[in-house]
Amino acid sequence: MVLWTSQTVSALGSSMSFFVFPLVGLALTGSLIQAAFAGTAFTLGSVASRLPAGVLVDRWNRRKVLFASSAAGAALYASLALAMLGDSLSIGHLVVVAFASGVVSSFFLPAETASLRRVVPTEELPTAFSHNQARRHVADLAGAPLGGILYGLGRAFPFLFDSVTYALSAVAITRMRTPLPAPRRDHAESSTMVRDIGEGLRFMLSHEFFRAFLAFAALANFASKALFLVLILKLASAGVSPAMIGAIDAAGGLAGIVGAFCAPWLIRRIPNGWLAIVGGLVSAVVLIPIAYTNDPFLIGGLIGLVLLINPAANASVASYLTAVTPDRFQGRTGASLSFCVTLLMPLGPLTGGWLLHTVGGPDAILITSGLTALAVAPLLLSGEVRRLPTPDRWAIPESDAMATAGILRA
Repeated sequence: MVLWTSQTVSALGSSMSFFVFPLVGLALTGSLIQAAFAGTAFTLGSVASRLPAGVLVDRWNRRKVLFASSAAGAALYASLALAMLGDSLSIGHLVVVAFASGVVSSFFLPAETASLRRVVPTEELPTAFSHNQARRHVADLAGAPLGGILYGLGRAFPFLFDSVTYALSAVAITRMRTPLPAPRRDHAESSTMVRDIGEGLRFMLSHEFFRAFLAFAALANFASKALFLVLILKLASAGVSPAMIGAIDAAGGLAGIVGAFCAPWLIRRIPNGWLAIVGGLVSAVVLIPIAYTNDPFLIGGLIGLVLLINPAANASVASYLTAVTPDRFQGRTGASLSFCVTLLMPLGPLTGGWLLHTVGGPDAILITSGLTALAVAPLLLSGEVRRLPTPDRWAIPESDAMATAGILRA
């Protein structure tokens, strides 16, 4: 509970600051290009450091990684707030902090996921991951409005708020009672970074379930990014107001929160492999009527339906992957999966823009619907996915099940 609460607060602050980054960049330079770079520097830092961070998380004490990441985040955002208050903030300083924050997240996220194995018993992992889904939706829903309000009060306030949330996270981590030591290693400590990254990738790709989920998530993420751009521009060109478009996003966020809290109930009752498959198919089918309407209320309801189901599908798969991954591979596997499933995401908006230009809004949405349906094919073709039962019947290797037995909770 300590871990989840601290990161909910920190995620809210981060979502708010990422909304503010391009606004501050534009105010500093008057350049849309430089403002955009300030907004994307976080993603660059996260992608560039993700695989090495996963290796180090599997070498180091994970509690110390969590604390150091939170403390570093507090210091980084405090430096922005102080520079802003002193009227000395530069675009270079802003970009460096955004990039460094992405690096920090690359360490924190795999360490957090690996720590769940020791903090939460295996049978409660789906509930823990469902709560993480709720945390993400809450942060996405409230971050931008809160950032806008604080930015209106003073440009330093969003960064000051984020610094405080990271500091609170660091303090909360010191109160965790569960020990989170570095995992045992099968080979010499002198192993190289490249060897450890390769070992993690080989472990992931050697398992059918991992391969199926990787292929599904990579294509689904690509399609969703293309759809997001197409939908916004389609509605804007039809004369739908920005406020109403924002309301559609808010409705989806609210549905995601409700879905996250309903997820444990669904995960305990529906075979988890079919839960993931149905979630993907529903997403594809729901997109079809969106191609033929500009009614924001209908579109908001359809997107809400998708986000009502997705948290359960995501949480069931994520908790199963965490449960079956040996402790010594947790950091590398989480980082490798995250890296691979996001590789195509930057191409999504570009593809959406190209489709919108060449075939128009309705056909562009139908194509993204087809891509979403195609993404489900690896799950349908995988016997391991189709046979995945509810958590009470998961086949967890004995050595890994013991890793989460008899432990103290945070």
